[in-house]
Amino acid sequence: MATFDAQQGSWTASDVMHFARRAGFGVTPEAAVLLAAQPTSTVIDAWINQSANMTAFNAALPKADVISDSVRGAIPADPAPHPFRLEGWRRQSGIPIAQSHFAWRMQFNPNSFQEKLALFFHQLFATGAEKVDNTAFTVKQINLFRTLGTAKFRNLLLAVSKDPAMMVWLDTVLNRVRPGSGDIPNENYAREILELYSLGVDNGYNQQDITNLAKALSGWTYTPLDVQADPNNPQIQRPNDATFRVNTNFHATGSVTFLGSTFDIGAPSDFGDACIAAILTQRGANCAAFLAKRLLTFFVNPNFSSTALSDLQAVILAQNFDMKAILKLIFKSAYFFDGSNRYNLYEGPVAWTVRMSRMLCPDLSTATVPSLPSFPAWRAVAPFLENAGQAVLDPAGPNGWAEHAGWINSNTARYRGKLAAALALGENLTLTQMIFPSTVASWFPTPPTSTQAVFDRLAALLQPAPIPADIQSTWLNGLWTSGFIWDSSAATQAKVRELAFLILCSPHAQLH
Repeated sequence: MATFDAQQGSWTASDVMHFARRAGFGVTPEAAVLLAAQPTSTVIDAWINQSANMTAFNAALPKADVISDSVRGAIPADPAPHPFRLEGWRRQSGIPIAQSHFAWRMQFNPNSFQEKLALFFHQLFATGAEKVDNTAFTVKQINLFRTLGTAKFRNLLLAVSKDPAMMVWLDTVLNRVRPGSGDIPNENYAREILELYSLGVDNGYNQQDITNLAKALSGWTYTPLDVQADPNNPQIQRPNDATFRVNTNFHATGSVTFLGSTFDIGAPSDFGDACIAAILTQRGANCAAFLAKRLLTFFVNPNFSSTALSDLQAVILAQNFDMKAILKLIFKSAYFFDGSNRYNLYEGPVAWTVRMSRMLCPDLSTATVPSLPSFPAWRAVAPFLENAGQAVLDPAGPNGWAEHAGWINSNTARYRGKLAAALALGENLTLTQMIFPSTVASWFPTPPTSTQAVFDRLAALLQPAPIPADIQSTWLNGLWTSGFIWDSSAATQAKVRELAFLILCSPHAQLH
């Protein structure tokens, strides 16, 4: 555990911003200064414990027009805090709403780690909305990640196995074995839980383990829609809680050998739960190594050393897969704050766009002023995020998206440029109004006194990797060709926005 033994002592605003980019979606330079004045451990504990007050956030959720929608009949739209109570008929048409809801929460949740961790587990347990074909299920799964993301990994692994979206996505609901019939179990989920979600390819299991685990999970399903009669439309379905259950008519009986142990899969106490728990008890070292790779790649360094991997594996085992304890040890370590672990990760398009919107757009207290319609139009942004490489909530397959360098290619860079134009230049993507509402004045707490001061403030706000001085000079000389003037004119604002756009489009700003 040597890699993670040394703890970060005092820290600077730069350290805080590094932490906030990785464990959330960034903080402003002003917020970083305030946090740097507090003990490192205190801030990180509160951040991971999600201790920020949620009152204003919860009050604002129903006002977020990006996630409201018209409804049929006399049933009102459910407010945003409970979006999984969407009517069943909405299905695919509700996915842009769900994507907007997730992005809105990422931008404004004062406990941003809750959303960042949900994004991490959405990448790990990648589930596609197109096949699930039920918006309620899709959003309910993301909420599961919010509530269990800092629990013990074994609890999350079991819960996501019983999650309705996952059961549809990987065909658990089609895994039917009638006792004594000789039916062949559907092995789709049994294979993926081992290969993609807990151990890795060919890492401590064989084909017979997959077959026997599939038998143990046969008959797993969920309660049907809770149909509530409505005088205007008796077919409206709401809410869909989709409670897990086992259909014993399609559940295999007898015993199976899985990962070297024998299980009575017909025992009514768990109907397969013990087999999932055995993944961590029988192959704990394998699972810890798998989880360590995912955590290092997402939060620390995609080019981790074998020592860092083995040391984090040891941390995970020592903490008994307690995610909260593991994450605190990672983020408090001097290793996490080491210079070699900064600006070494290409940021995914969703996290990148959200982080920049947090820096450039009004915060929640300003955005909720009645006279200011200041929420970004996330529903219009969602298609551009897909073209930039990440159709959040709808990955193409159960292995999720390619991370790090996989985010960047000639096509995705083109759409990052379009998003940068919407963020910095105020250009619209598909609508007539500004997609990301912002004002240049709000970016500068104090008026800059030189072109270099303009750049320095924007760089502090947008937090790119260090941009060479000669590039800075080229940009500034090209924009301010006849001396520096700071005023509220359209010409000055255009120059500032163009500089912000150049920063956002630079290779340096894709790293975090």
